[in-house]
Amino acid sequence: MIDKMDINTMNIPYQNIEIEQIYSQIFSAPKRTIAICSANEGEGTTSLALALAERHLMAGHSTLVVDLNLYKPSLQGLLDIETETLAVTKKLPAKLSSSIFSSVKLVTANQNSHVMTGLTAPQKRENIIKLRELGVLEQCISEWTQQFDCIIIDTSPLNRINAGNIPAERIAAACDGAILTVLAGQTREAMVTSAVNKLNTSNAKLLGCVFNDRDNPSLKNELLRTVQKLEARFSWIAHPLKKFINKNHLLTLEV
Repeated sequence: MIDKMDINTMNIPYQNIEIEQIYSQIFSAPKRTIAICSANEGEGTTSLALALAERHLMAGHSTLVVDLNLYKPSLQGLLDIETETLAVTKKLPAKLSSSIFSSVKLVTANQNSHVMTGLTAPQKRENIIKLRELGVLEQCISEWTQQFDCIIIDTSPLNRINAGNIPAERIAAACDGAILTVLAGQTREAMVTSAVNKLNTSNAKLLGCVFNDRDNPSLKNELLRTVQKLEARFSWIAHPLKKFINKNHLLTLEV
């Protein structure tokens, strides 16, 4: 699976046509747990994770978003309102996952209108170390799948190695599959190759890549952006040009 989309903000509408294409390909076969990965930071993993989670919710499936991007955690509890208080979901059993993570809450991300059922990143050093132990993350995931139809996990960058992270390839290997986001025009081929090699070495199942065209817009979008600059002073020519560009079939073709 290879898809392109423009992730230029933290808020991607779930009805976005590219999200629909990605979603249909990921969930064409039953999958309970998905890891969203990237080679480097800032490539759009959180935005994609939240958009896919919302789309899965709209399909009528209970979905849990887990923030394991310890390099740059994005999810925060919304007013510390826990979902069991709102009767949105059942309380997780007092098992291993409950000793590592805070309780399931309504969560959101900076500059994002999404509100999801989720788990924020663990803060205590001992909990992070515990998650690195063989079998611990797998047991947590098993407990979550008893309560939710789907688990979507946001991970740290694959090429960002430090003492505070849980290796993304380790998380991906514990899931049914992984999606790799790539920031087109910014992420070098060597970086992507290194990331893919780490996933393969860990026996993670790479389901596909999503190319983020935020910094690599299509010719059509670039032409529209240029025409928009003319509108203030030359609206008489800008309007017909914009109409022509939008209706041009050649410019709508994907390369």
